[in-house]
Amino acid sequence: MKESHILYKADELIGINSSFKIYPFTDGTGCQISDVQEPHMHDFYVVHYVSSGSGSCVIDFETYDIIPGSLYFVSPGQLHLWNPDDSVDGFVMVFTDEFLKSPEAPVHNAFELDFFNSVVNSPMFMLSSGQKEEVSRVLSCIFREFCERATGFETVLQSYFHIFMVSLQRMFADRLNGPGARFENRIVREFKKLVAADHSQQLRVQDYAKVMNVSVSRLRTVIKEATSLTPGQIVRNELIISAKRMLANSDLNISEICYELKFDDPSYFGKFFKRETGFSPSVFREHVRGKYQQLA
Repeated sequence: MKESHILYKADELIGINSSFKIYPFTDGTGCQISDVQEPHMHDFYVVHYVSSGSGSCVIDFETYDIIPGSLYFVSPGQLHLWNPDDSVDGFVMVFTDEFLKSPEAPVHNAFELDFFNSVVNSPMFMLSSGQKEEVSRVLSCIFREFCERATGFETVLQSYFHIFMVSLQRMFADRLNGPGARFENRIVREFKKLVAADHSQQLRVQDYAKVMNVSVSRLRTVIKEATSLTPGQIVRNELIISAKRMLANSDLNISEICYELKFDDPSYFGKFFKRETGFSPSVFREHVRGKYQQLA
């Protein structure tokens, strides 16, 4: 796929023999994430913590304010852009799913975390005063270990990282237990992981249920209770977001995108896209590229 925006890859940015990096979130530090000035994607996970600054950022076509004391989570494949009014301070932490994997780790992959790859939760999380102190303290420890590289720093670094992930999950759990909140349980996470890996329109809900070893009725009930969506809606949402990313981030024509997403007929793909978004693929492409050009 010919790309019109930057795609950062883990082996290039983080390093072939590494799976984790942390940077200060300020211009000119050499961090390719905070210094980049145009819409971009990557194949790894990023946590942005903003301690000061203002402006806006766009994550998968939704605009969020840059607010001090907030976290922003970007999952692989999400098209995003930072548009600060002035300098932004804080930390940028980048890692692969491999960095989570450890026999003793309480979290074994990013799909177990409510703030990544979510179909219902916002990628922006505003912290309370107490949470700001906790996040700043842990990130400062992580940054110090990463920079000083004392004997055994890899073990200490990964331990701090897992503490941070568990702390964030607890914060999300507390927020999700509030009125009107929806919690994504194990079945929902497993389903969205399968859908993210393969969301061909040829696949039926029955196919996912079979792989997960649950009944179709059980899958539908759990998904509906947790997300207010049906499994079919989640699959269609994933198809649409993939189409949007290709329209915004590649020079493939509409027919090529249609076949890339395993639709048989460009005409049907165009009708499907317009039904789900309200725009034809060509109108959406023109609109979103104009929006990103204004922000860049």
